[in-house]
Amino acid sequence: MTHDVAVTGGTIVTADDSLEATLLVDDGTITGFVDPDTAVEAERVVDAAGKHVLPGGVDPHVHMMDPGDTEREDFPTGTAAAAAGGITTVGEHHRTDPTVLTAEILTDKREYLSDRARVDFGLLAGGHPDNVDEIEDLEAAGTMAYKSFTCEVHGVPALLSDYMTEVFTEVERVGGISMIHPEDERLLNANEERIRESGRTDGSVIPEWRSKEAEQLAVSTTLQIAKQTGVPLWFAHLSHPELVDQVNHAKAQGVDVYAETCPQYFYLTREDVEHDAPYTMFTPPAREESDREEMWNRLANGEIDMVNADHAPSTKAQKAQGEDNVFDAPFGIPGVETVLPLLLNGASDGKVTLNRVAEVFATNPAKITDIYPRKGALRVGSDADFVVVDMDREQTLRDEDVVAKCGWTPYDGLTVTGVPETTYVRGEPVVENGEIVGEPGYGNFVARP
Repeated sequence: MTHDVAVTGGTIVTADDSLEATLLVDDGTITGFVDPDTAVEAERVVDAAGKHVLPGGVDPHVHMMDPGDTEREDFPTGTAAAAAGGITTVGEHHRTDPTVLTAEILTDKREYLSDRARVDFGLLAGGHPDNVDEIEDLEAAGTMAYKSFTCEVHGVPALLSDYMTEVFTEVERVGGISMIHPEDERLLNANEERIRESGRTDGSVIPEWRSKEAEQLAVSTTLQIAKQTGVPLWFAHLSHPELVDQVNHAKAQGVDVYAETCPQYFYLTREDVEHDAPYTMFTPPAREESDREEMWNRLANGEIDMVNADHAPSTKAQKAQGEDNVFDAPFGIPGVETVLPLLLNGASDGKVTLNRVAEVFATNPAKITDIYPRKGALRVGSDADFVVVDMDREQTLRDEDVVAKCGWTPYDGLTVTGVPETTYVRGEPVVENGEIVGEPGYGNFVARP
Protein backbone atom coordinates (compact mmCIF):
# COMPACT_ATOMS: atom_id res chain seq x y z
CA MET A 1 0.00 0.00 0.00
CA THR A 2 1.21 3.47 -0.82
CA HIS A 3 0.37 6.01 1.87
CA ASP A 4 -0.18 9.70 1.32
CA VAL A 5 2.45 10.77 3.88
CA ALA A 6 5.04 8.97 5.96
CA VAL A 7 6.92 10.81 8.71
CA THR A 8 10.13 8.83 9.20
CA GLY A 9 13.09 8.82 11.53
CA GLY A 10 11.65 11.03 14.26
CA THR A 11 10.67 10.61 17.89
CA ILE A 12 6.88 10.79 18.29
CA VAL A 13 6.03 12.86 21.38
CA THR A 14 2.60 12.79 22.99
CA ALA A 15 1.33 13.91 26.37
CA ASP A 16 1.82 10.38 27.68
CA ASP A 17 4.70 8.82 25.80
CA SER A 18 7.66 9.17 23.45
CA LEU A 19 8.47 6.51 20.88
CA GLU A 20 10.53 5.90 17.78
CA ALA A 21 8.08 5.18 14.96
CA THR A 22 7.05 6.06 11.44
CA LEU A 23 3.78 7.98 11.37
CA LEU A 24 1.44 7.19 8.46
CA VAL A 25 -1.18 9.52 6.98
CA ASP A 26 -3.99 8.90 4.50
CA ASP A 27 -6.88 11.14 3.51
CA GLY A 28 -5.87 13.76 6.05
CA THR A 29 -5.94 11.48 9.07
CA ILE A 30 -3.40 9.41 10.97
CA THR A 31 -3.76 5.79 9.90
CA GLY A 32 -0.95 4.06 11.72
CA PHE A 33 2.43 3.88 13.40
CA VAL A 34 4.99 1.30 12.37
CA ASP A 35 8.45 0.33 13.53
CA PRO A 36 11.02 2.76 12.12
CA ASP A 37 12.82 -0.12 10.41
CA THR A 38 9.70 -1.16 8.51
CA ALA A 39 9.81 -0.25 4.82
CA VAL A 40 6.86 1.88 3.75
CA GLU A 41 5.84 3.54 0.52
CA ALA A 42 4.40 7.04 0.50
CA GLU A 43 3.71 9.78 -2.00
CA ARG A 44 5.38 12.25 0.36
CA VAL A 45 8.06 11.41 2.92
CA VAL A 46 8.80 13.81 5.75
CA ASP A 47 12.33 13.15 6.96
CA ALA A 48 12.31 13.78 10.72
CA ALA A 49 15.59 12.00 11.46
CA GLY A 50 17.06 13.23 14.71
CA LYS A 51 14.01 15.40 15.37
CA HIS A 52 10.79 15.25 17.39
CA VAL A 53 7.22 15.10 16.10
CA LEU A 54 4.60 16.75 18.33
CA PRO A 55 0.84 17.09 17.88
CA GLY A 56 -0.09 20.33 16.17
CA GLY A 57 -0.86 23.04 18.66
CA VAL A 58 -4.40 24.03 19.63
CA ASP A 59 -4.61 27.64 20.79
CA PRO A 60 -8.09 28.83 21.74
CA HIS A 61 -6.86 32.31 22.69
CA VAL A 62 -5.96 34.43 19.68
CA HIS A 63 -7.16 37.85 18.54
CA MET A 64 -6.81 38.20 14.77
CA MET A 65 -8.98 41.38 14.54
CA ASP A 66 -10.52 40.06 11.34
CA PRO A 67 -12.97 41.49 10.32
CA GLY A 68 -12.05 44.71 12.08
CA ASP A 69 -8.77 46.44 12.89
CA THR A 70 -6.74 44.42 10.38
CA GLU A 71 -3.91 46.92 10.50
CA ARG A 72 -2.96 45.05 13.68
CA GLU A 73 -3.55 41.52 12.38
CA ASP A 74 -5.63 39.58 9.88
CA PHE A 75 -6.49 35.94 9.32
CA PRO A 76 -4.22 35.17 6.34
CA THR A 77 -1.17 36.56 8.13
CA GLY A 78 -2.13 35.53 11.65
CA THR A 79 -2.79 31.92 10.70
CA ALA A 80 0.51 31.85 8.79
CA ALA A 81 2.20 33.00 12.00
CA ALA A 82 0.34 30.30 13.92
CA ALA A 83 1.57 27.62 11.53
CA ALA A 84 5.12 28.96 11.74
CA GLY A 85 4.84 28.35 15.48
CA GLY A 86 3.46 24.82 15.11
CA ILE A 87 -0.16 25.75 15.84
CA THR A 88 -2.66 23.94 13.62
CA THR A 89 -5.97 25.02 15.19
CA VAL A 90 -6.75 28.48 16.57
CA GLY A 91 -9.71 29.79 18.52
CA GLU A 92 -10.46 33.31 17.30
CA HIS A 93 -12.04 35.63 19.82
CA HIS A 94 -15.27 37.53 19.53
CA ARG A 95 -14.07 41.15 19.65
CA THR A 96 -14.17 41.69 15.92
CA ASP A 97 -16.50 43.86 13.85
CA PRO A 98 -19.30 43.18 14.60
CA THR A 99 -18.81 41.57 18.01
CA VAL A 100 -19.87 37.91 17.95
CA LEU A 101 -22.91 37.90 20.23
CA THR A 102 -25.41 35.97 18.06
CA ALA A 103 -25.43 32.81 15.97
CA GLU A 104 -26.09 34.88 12.87
CA ILE A 105 -22.97 36.96 13.43
CA LEU A 106 -20.92 33.85 14.14
CA THR A 107 -22.15 32.21 10.93
CA ASP A 108 -21.37 35.32 8.92
CA LYS A 109 -17.88 35.50 10.42
CA ARG A 110 -17.31 31.81 9.72
CA GLU A 111 -18.23 32.31 6.07
CA TYR A 112 -16.10 35.44 5.78
CA LEU A 113 -13.06 33.61 7.16
CA SER A 114 -13.57 30.48 5.05
CA ASP A 115 -11.16 31.64 2.34
CA ARG A 116 -8.74 33.41 4.71
CA ALA A 117 -7.45 30.73 7.11
CA ARG A 118 -4.29 28.69 6.51
CA VAL A 119 -4.92 26.49 9.59
CA ASP A 120 -8.12 25.17 11.09
CA PHE A 121 -10.09 27.50 13.33
CA GLY A 122 -12.88 27.73 15.86
CA LEU A 123 -14.78 30.83 16.90
CA LEU A 124 -15.50 32.11 20.38
CA ALA A 125 -18.56 34.18 21.23
CA GLY A 126 -19.11 36.74 23.93
CA GLY A 127 -20.85 35.91 27.17
CA HIS A 128 -22.57 39.18 28.04
CA PRO A 129 -25.67 40.30 29.92
CA ASP A 130 -27.28 41.32 26.64
CA ASN A 131 -26.86 38.02 24.79
CA VAL A 132 -27.91 35.39 27.31
CA ASP A 133 -30.92 34.56 25.12
CA GLU A 134 -28.56 33.91 22.19
CA ILE A 135 -26.36 31.34 23.89
CA GLU A 136 -28.45 28.30 22.97
CA ASP A 137 -28.33 29.19 19.27
CA LEU A 138 -24.63 30.02 19.51
CA GLU A 139 -23.96 26.59 20.98
CA ALA A 140 -25.88 24.95 18.13
CA ALA A 141 -23.72 26.94 15.69
CA GLY A 142 -20.56 25.33 17.10
CA THR A 143 -19.18 28.08 19.34
CA MET A 144 -15.85 27.06 20.87
CA ALA A 145 -16.42 28.95 24.16
CA TYR A 146 -17.99 32.06 25.67
CA LYS A 147 -15.55 34.81 26.64
CA SER A 148 -16.40 37.16 29.50
CA PHE A 149 -14.49 39.87 31.34
CA THR A 150 -14.80 40.66 35.05
CA CYS A 151 -13.56 44.18 34.30
CA GLU A 152 -14.11 46.69 31.53
CA VAL A 153 -11.35 46.28 28.98
CA HIS A 154 -11.21 46.76 25.19
CA GLY A 155 -14.56 48.54 25.54
CA VAL A 156 -16.25 45.39 26.86
CA PRO A 157 -18.46 45.86 29.95
CA ALA A 158 -17.58 43.99 33.11
CA LEU A 159 -19.56 40.84 33.87
CA LEU A 160 -20.38 41.35 37.54
CA SER A 161 -21.69 38.69 39.89
CA ASP A 162 -25.42 38.94 39.15
CA TYR A 163 -25.02 38.76 35.39
CA MET A 164 -22.21 36.21 35.71
CA THR A 165 -24.61 33.89 37.52
CA GLU A 166 -27.13 34.31 34.70
CA VAL A 167 -24.57 33.71 31.94
CA PHE A 168 -22.95 30.74 33.69
CA THR A 169 -26.33 29.12 34.34
CA GLU A 170 -27.23 29.29 30.66
CA VAL A 171 -23.83 28.15 29.39
CA GLU A 172 -24.01 25.14 31.71
CA ARG A 173 -27.54 24.36 30.57
CA VAL A 174 -26.61 24.20 26.88
CA GLY A 175 -23.40 22.23 27.48
CA GLY A 176 -20.92 25.00 26.70
CA ILE A 177 -17.79 26.26 28.40
CA SER A 178 -16.96 29.73 29.65
CA MET A 179 -13.65 31.58 29.47
CA ILE A 180 -12.95 34.35 31.96
CA HIS A 181 -10.59 37.31 31.93
CA PRO A 182 -10.21 37.76 35.71
CA GLU A 183 -9.46 41.23 37.08
CA ASP A 184 -11.77 42.89 39.61
CA GLU A 185 -13.48 45.95 38.15
CA ARG A 186 -13.81 48.04 41.32
CA LEU A 187 -10.27 47.42 42.49
CA LEU A 188 -8.82 48.30 39.08
CA ASN A 189 -10.85 51.51 38.99
CA ALA A 190 -9.69 52.51 42.45
CA ASN A 191 -6.07 51.79 41.54
CA GLU A 192 -6.34 53.81 38.34
CA GLU A 193 -7.98 56.78 40.05
CA ARG A 194 -5.25 56.91 42.70
CA ILE A 195 -2.47 56.66 40.12
CA ARG A 196 -3.94 59.29 37.82
CA GLU A 197 -4.34 61.68 40.74
CA SER A 198 -0.63 61.25 41.49
CA GLY A 199 0.24 62.30 37.93
CA ARG A 200 2.28 59.18 37.16
CA THR A 201 2.12 57.96 33.56
CA ASP A 202 5.24 55.80 33.11
CA GLY A 203 5.51 52.02 32.92
CA SER A 204 5.81 51.62 36.68
CA VAL A 205 2.07 52.23 37.03
CA ILE A 206 1.09 49.08 35.13
CA PRO A 207 1.74 46.41 37.82
CA GLU A 208 0.21 48.65 40.49
CA TRP A 209 -2.86 49.41 38.36
CA ARG A 210 -3.41 45.82 37.15
CA SER A 211 -2.54 44.35 40.54
CA LYS A 212 -2.18 40.79 41.77
CA GLU A 213 -4.95 41.46 44.25
CA ALA A 214 -7.37 42.43 41.47
CA GLU A 215 -6.72 39.09 39.77
CA GLN A 216 -7.08 37.11 42.98
CA LEU A 217 -10.36 38.75 43.95
CA ALA A 218 -11.87 38.13 40.51
CA VAL A 219 -10.76 34.50 40.51
CA SER A 220 -12.23 33.92 43.98
CA THR A 221 -15.61 35.41 43.07
CA THR A 222 -15.78 33.57 39.76
CA LEU A 223 -14.90 30.24 41.33
CA GLN A 224 -17.71 30.63 43.85
CA ILE A 225 -20.25 31.31 41.11
CA ALA A 226 -18.87 28.44 39.02
CA LYS A 227 -19.31 26.14 42.01
CA GLN A 228 -22.90 27.29 42.45
CA THR A 229 -23.86 26.96 38.78
CA GLY A 230 -21.76 23.94 37.76
CA VAL A 231 -20.44 25.67 34.63
CA PRO A 232 -17.17 24.42 33.11
CA LEU A 233 -14.72 27.28 32.64
CA TRP A 234 -11.14 28.26 32.19
CA PHE A 235 -9.31 31.32 33.42
CA ALA A 236 -7.32 33.25 30.83
CA HIS A 237 -3.70 34.35 31.25
CA LEU A 238 -3.12 33.62 34.94
CA SER A 239 -0.04 35.66 35.83
CA HIS A 240 1.26 34.26 39.10
CA PRO A 241 1.42 30.99 41.03
CA GLU A 242 -1.04 31.85 43.79
CA LEU A 243 -3.78 32.01 41.15
CA VAL A 244 -2.82 28.60 39.81
CA ASP A 245 -3.06 27.30 43.38
CA GLN A 246 -6.54 28.82 43.76
CA VAL A 247 -7.71 27.08 40.60
CA ASN A 248 -6.28 23.71 41.59
CA HIS A 249 -7.77 23.95 45.07
CA ALA A 250 -11.19 24.54 43.51
CA LYS A 251 -10.61 21.72 41.04
CA ALA A 252 -9.90 19.35 43.94
CA GLN A 253 -13.26 20.37 45.41
CA GLY A 254 -15.06 19.37 42.22
CA VAL A 255 -15.26 22.66 40.32
CA ASP A 256 -14.89 22.05 36.57
CA VAL A 257 -12.15 24.65 36.09
CA TYR A 258 -8.89 24.94 34.17
CA ALA A 259 -5.83 27.16 34.38
CA GLU A 260 -4.46 28.90 31.29
CA THR A 261 -1.28 30.93 31.26
CA CYS A 262 0.94 32.48 28.57
CA PRO A 263 4.67 32.50 27.77
CA GLN A 264 5.13 36.07 28.99
CA TYR A 265 4.65 34.87 32.55
CA PHE A 266 7.58 32.47 32.15
CA TYR A 267 9.94 34.92 30.43
CA LEU A 268 9.09 38.49 31.40
CA THR A 269 9.05 40.17 34.81
CA ARG A 270 7.79 43.33 36.45
CA GLU A 271 11.10 45.00 35.59
CA ASP A 272 10.60 44.24 31.88
CA VAL A 273 7.10 45.71 32.02
CA GLU A 274 8.28 48.90 33.69
CA HIS A 275 11.42 49.35 31.59
CA ASP A 276 9.99 48.49 28.15
CA ALA A 277 6.46 49.90 28.43
CA PRO A 278 4.34 50.52 26.46
CA TYR A 279 5.64 47.65 24.29
CA THR A 280 5.38 45.24 27.22
CA MET A 281 1.95 46.53 28.20
CA PHE A 282 -0.48 43.64 28.46
CA THR A 283 -2.96 42.76 31.15
CA PRO A 284 -2.55 41.25 33.59
CA PRO A 285 1.14 42.22 33.57
CA ALA A 286 4.16 40.04 34.22
CA ARG A 287 5.00 39.76 37.91
CA GLU A 288 8.10 39.28 40.05
CA GLU A 289 11.12 37.11 39.23
CA SER A 290 10.14 34.71 42.01
CA ASP A 291 6.67 34.36 40.43
CA ARG A 292 8.25 33.63 37.05
CA GLU A 293 10.31 30.79 38.50
CA GLU A 294 7.36 29.35 40.39
CA MET A 295 5.24 29.36 37.23
CA TRP A 296 7.78 27.03 35.62
CA ASN A 297 7.47 24.76 38.66
CA ARG A 298 3.68 24.75 38.41
CA LEU A 299 3.94 23.89 34.73
CA ALA A 300 6.36 21.02 35.35
CA ASN A 301 4.15 19.65 38.13
CA GLY A 302 1.03 19.44 35.97
CA GLU A 303 -0.80 22.27 37.73
CA ILE A 304 -1.22 24.42 34.60
CA ASP A 305 -3.62 23.08 31.99
CA MET A 306 -2.87 25.24 28.94
CA VAL A 307 -0.19 27.60 27.66
CA ASN A 308 -1.78 29.82 25.03
CA ALA A 309 -0.64 32.90 23.15
CA ASP A 310 -3.26 35.55 23.93
CA HIS A 311 -2.03 36.83 20.57
CA ALA A 312 -3.20 40.46 20.65
CA PRO A 313 -0.78 42.46 18.52
CA SER A 314 -0.65 46.17 17.90
CA THR A 315 1.65 47.93 15.50
CA LYS A 316 4.69 49.63 16.97
CA ALA A 317 3.17 52.96 15.99
CA GLN A 318 0.03 52.15 17.96
CA LYS A 319 2.08 51.13 20.98
CA ALA A 320 4.21 54.27 20.68
CA GLN A 321 1.15 56.37 21.49
CA GLY A 322 1.80 55.43 25.11
CA GLU A 323 5.47 56.38 25.31
CA ASP A 324 4.64 59.60 27.17
CA ASN A 325 1.54 58.26 28.89
CA VAL A 326 0.98 54.51 29.15
CA PHE A 327 -2.74 55.04 29.61
CA ASP A 328 -2.83 55.99 25.91
CA ALA A 329 -1.36 52.66 24.69
CA PRO A 330 -3.38 49.59 23.71
CA PHE A 331 -2.98 46.44 25.76
CA GLY A 332 -1.61 43.27 24.21
CA ILE A 333 1.45 41.73 22.60
CA PRO A 334 2.00 39.39 19.64
CA GLY A 335 2.82 35.79 20.44
CA VAL A 336 1.15 33.12 18.33
CA GLU A 337 4.41 32.09 16.65
CA THR A 338 6.57 32.11 19.79
CA VAL A 339 4.56 29.94 22.22
CA LEU A 340 6.15 26.70 21.06
CA PRO A 341 9.75 27.97 20.70
CA LEU A 342 9.58 29.40 24.23
CA LEU A 343 8.18 26.14 25.62
CA LEU A 344 10.78 24.10 23.74
CA ASN A 345 13.47 26.33 25.18
CA GLY A 346 12.13 25.52 28.64
CA ALA A 347 12.38 21.83 27.80
CA SER A 348 15.94 22.33 26.56
CA ASP A 349 16.78 24.02 29.86
CA GLY A 350 15.31 21.10 31.82
CA LYS A 351 12.43 23.12 33.27
CA VAL A 352 9.71 20.96 31.70
CA THR A 353 9.48 17.74 29.69
CA LEU A 354 8.56 17.57 26.02
CA ASN A 355 5.58 15.44 27.02
CA ARG A 356 4.27 18.29 29.16
CA VAL A 357 4.85 20.66 26.26
CA ALA A 358 2.69 18.44 24.04
CA GLU A 359 0.05 18.29 26.77
CA VAL A 360 -0.32 22.03 27.45
CA PHE A 361 0.29 23.14 23.86
CA ALA A 362 -2.01 20.69 22.09
CA THR A 363 -3.75 17.89 23.99
CA ASN A 364 -5.27 19.75 26.94
CA PRO A 365 -6.58 22.70 24.90
CA ALA A 366 -8.26 20.23 22.53
CA LYS A 367 -9.81 18.34 25.44
CA ILE A 368 -11.00 21.49 27.20
CA THR A 369 -12.67 22.81 24.04
CA ASP A 370 -14.10 19.34 23.29
CA ILE A 371 -12.37 18.83 19.93
CA TYR A 372 -10.15 15.96 21.16
CA PRO A 373 -9.15 13.44 19.81
CA ARG A 374 -9.84 14.90 16.38
CA LYS A 375 -7.35 17.62 17.34
CA GLY A 376 -4.45 17.72 19.78
CA ALA A 377 -3.51 14.06 19.41
CA LEU A 378 -1.15 11.80 17.52
CA ARG A 379 -3.29 8.67 17.36
CA VAL A 380 -5.01 6.60 14.71
CA GLY A 381 -8.12 8.38 13.48
CA SER A 382 -7.01 11.86 14.55
CA ASP A 383 -6.50 14.63 12.03
CA ALA A 384 -2.93 14.52 10.74
CA ASP A 385 -1.93 17.75 12.46
CA PHE A 386 1.70 17.67 13.56
CA VAL A 387 4.82 19.77 13.91
CA VAL A 388 8.42 18.61 13.43
CA VAL A 389 10.83 20.34 15.80
CA ASP A 390 14.61 20.36 16.00
CA MET A 391 15.63 20.31 19.66
CA ASP A 392 19.30 20.76 18.78
CA ARG A 393 18.86 23.95 16.82
CA GLU A 394 19.19 27.45 18.25
CA GLN A 395 17.54 30.57 16.92
CA THR A 396 17.53 34.18 18.00
CA LEU A 397 14.06 35.68 17.98
CA ARG A 398 14.16 38.91 15.96
CA ASP A 399 11.63 41.51 14.91
CA GLU A 400 12.62 41.16 11.28
CA ASP A 401 11.71 37.46 11.26
CA VAL A 402 8.24 37.87 12.73
CA VAL A 403 5.48 36.54 10.47
CA ALA A 404 2.65 38.29 12.32
CA LYS A 405 1.45 41.47 10.66
CA CYS A 406 2.70 43.76 13.44
CA GLY A 407 6.32 42.80 12.62
CA TRP A 408 7.77 42.78 16.14
CA THR A 409 8.10 40.61 19.24
CA PRO A 410 8.70 41.46 22.90
CA TYR A 411 11.34 38.69 22.87
CA ASP A 412 13.54 40.39 20.24
CA GLY A 413 17.14 39.32 20.83
CA LEU A 414 16.32 36.25 22.96
CA THR A 415 18.15 33.09 21.85
CA VAL A 416 16.17 29.88 22.31
CA THR A 417 16.95 26.21 21.75
CA GLY A 418 14.28 24.16 20.02
CA VAL A 419 12.82 25.27 16.69
CA PRO A 420 9.56 24.24 14.95
CA GLU A 421 10.43 23.60 11.32
CA THR A 422 7.58 21.85 9.54
CA THR A 423 3.84 22.03 10.25
CA TYR A 424 1.14 19.84 8.67
CA VAL A 425 -2.61 20.37 8.91
CA ARG A 426 -4.79 17.40 7.95
CA GLY A 427 -1.91 15.80 6.11
CA GLU A 428 -0.91 18.85 4.07
CA PRO A 429 2.12 21.08 4.67
CA VAL A 430 1.44 24.65 5.75
CA VAL A 431 5.06 25.29 6.75
CA GLU A 432 7.99 23.33 5.30
CA ASN A 433 11.49 23.87 6.63
CA GLY A 434 10.50 27.26 7.97
CA GLU A 435 8.80 28.48 4.78
CA ILE A 436 5.07 29.26 4.59
CA VAL A 437 3.65 27.05 1.83
CA GLY A 438 -0.03 26.75 2.78
CA GLU A 439 -2.56 29.04 1.17
CA PRO A 440 -5.42 31.03 2.70
CA GLY A 441 -8.63 29.05 2.38
CA TYR A 442 -7.14 25.68 3.32
CA GLY A 443 -8.13 26.01 6.97
CA ASN A 444 -11.50 24.55 7.98
CA PHE A 445 -13.95 25.67 10.62
CA VAL A 446 -13.91 23.36 13.63
CA ALA A 447 -17.23 23.28 15.46
CA ARG A 448 -17.39 22.29 19.10
CA PRO A 449 -19.69 19.26 19.01
